[in-house]
Amino acid sequence: MVGDLTIRRRQGHASVGSRHPPASQWTEYIRADRKREEHRGWGGYCGWPHGRTIYRQSPRIASIVRCDLKQTFLLNLDDREYTTWALQPYPSREEWLARGVPPDQVVDRREPSVLVETETIDTGERREFFGRTARHVISTRRVIPLHRAKREPNETVTDGWYVDLETHISCDSWWQAARTGHAFLTTITKGEEGDVPAFKDIGEPERGYVVLSKSTSSGKITLPDGSTKDDVWIGETEVTHLSTADLEPALFEAPAGFKLVEQIRQEPAPPPSIRLRHAYDRLARSFFARRAP
Repeated sequence: MVGDLTIRRRQGHASVGSRHPPASQWTEYIRADRKREEHRGWGGYCGWPHGRTIYRQSPRIASIVRCDLKQTFLLNLDDREYTTWALQPYPSREEWLARGVPPDQVVDRREPSVLVETETIDTGERREFFGRTARHVISTRRVIPLHRAKREPNETVTDGWYVDLETHISCDSWWQAARTGHAFLTTITKGEEGDVPAFKDIGEPERGYVVLSKSTSSGKITLPDGSTKDDVWIGETEVTHLSTADLEPALFEAPAGFKLVEQIRQEPAPPPSIRLRHAYDRLARSFFARRAP
């Protein structure tokens, strides 16, 4: 990576037909061996079943990764507190390949129950963002249930613009730096086996940095009672600022006067109506506990 980077982006997501929080703001400060990411999101509270969700803004949070110190810092900028822990070292690609796969860590050899197929199409359109040429790429990710699959079918279409931009730092893993690999999220119930994915790429995967995108995901979701319903989920990302100006070294340090604690607060304070409901629930439990034989 050449020089310093400051990147600001806006991210939002929503399930169609339901209330959703405003978009979140993120800022990244990047130098060759260190990175700072600032974020302020939203927390949702619902006092009653099927009631209206109330969103409150969370505290301002900053995370700092220092490869030179082999440390990570997590700061609550509102409470002026921080915590820290040692970085987890990653093996290089060469070290990973030289190790092979230990017998006790063999890849799941069961028959795949889900096919995850990703189709990538470069439209050929080009556009300038922050003085850089961006590619217009449309990718479609299909989750296709196979034999004995628990997962419902799902399709996500991402319409995005990507630039060539180096954002990794020296202690990132090699797969993070390459922006490559596959991921599959599944929920496993105790006593049951989860789905086993197989992956298929159609076209060359896009490994650039996204500056503008809109993802639309459609499929079925499982409700608490075990039934399913159709759902459409939309996510948007937009880079609003990109600069290569020099960064102040103090950005990558825990500020003087901040208190070192074991754990910082990351959730917003519940609104008064929710605090009142929680207090009522506590009193009710105490009352019935005293009356129990």
